[in-house]
Amino acid sequence: MVVTKVILFRTSVSNFGFKLRALMKILIIDSQFFTRAGLIHLCTSYTSDVSIFEAATFELAKDYLQHSNQYNLIFLDVDLPDAEIRPSLALIKRYAPSAHVILYCWSRPMSEIRQALASGVRSYLPKDSSSEDAKLAIRALLKNDRYLPDESRLSEYAPRNSQAESFLSPRQLEIMQLLAQGLSNKEIATILGITEGTIRVHLSAIFKAIKVSNRTEATLWYLLRQKRLVS
Repeated sequence: MVVTKVILFRTSVSNFGFKLRALMKILIIDSQFFTRAGLIHLCTSYTSDVSIFEAATFELAKDYLQHSNQYNLIFLDVDLPDAEIRPSLALIKRYAPSAHVILYCWSRPMSEIRQALASGVRSYLPKDSSSEDAKLAIRALLKNDRYLPDESRLSEYAPRNSQAESFLSPRQLEIMQLLAQGLSNKEIATILGITEGTIRVHLSAIFKAIKVSNRTEATLWYLLRQKRLVS
């Protein structure tokens, strides 16, 4: 049985009487009781101005979402027993378009994390984070700030047999992967945590290295090489 935990409004006194503080509304979608309990404990150790709802299945989470779209933070595990990540994200975006979605899971291949970030996830909190990293993440998230782990944890080498590797740096390959998904410079910059100006500089270098003149040609060049790797 999943218990919904609600922490009530705190009140403060002003010159005009009592004033209600706005609650931060949090939804945790995770099948594991102990990980939900640990996350609740960590969140409530920093503030009591929160209302927290738990869902062990996505079906239950969908009920919550259908009854209210005013969630500030939504923690989403990728290993739910009754849902896959992409349809789950699409439904969350439909019912709670303004929610800050956090991927909350055990460490995954960075390609999966980037796909989730490109699909609407704003933050990523690995369940195997150190205590200090977890505390840093929760403090940031409770301010509605974006959180991603240290860049060393996000690094991922391209396949050794990739033909693109001889042309492009690891960062340029990251940009090409996102460019091939049809993302704008602004979206790519947000996902990678760099400026749009830096993206433009990288794209200029990429176009020169692979001898193309625009984004469409660059995307086609990249996709053709990926197709050769798997065929």
